[in-house]
Amino acid sequence: MKIFHLICLVLFLSLQHSLFFSSNSIFTYFNLKQTYNSYDNQVILLTQSNDRLNLEIEKIYNSKSFLEGYARENYGYIKEDEIFFQIIKDEK
Repeated sequence: MKIFHLICLVLFLSLQHSLFFSSNSIFTYFNLKQTYNSYDNQVILLTQSNDRLNLEIEKIYNSKSFLEGYARENYGYIKEDEIFFQIIKDEK
């Protein structure tokens, strides 16, 4: 009977070793789970950003007035026969 207990103890200890110290340990599992959640959140944020950019691209292709406003706002374009005034605020 003592040999059976000894074999069970050795088996139990070897299983505990693989549970805590092997390359497939529980610590590795939790680390990979945290990394997965982090990447999953990044994918969600990038998907939202892509959706906004796709909507903006669609507006640029389909709306001349949006394209005109976008060019004015981001690139400083003006229409023909328009006068551009730039107001510079005093830093004081």
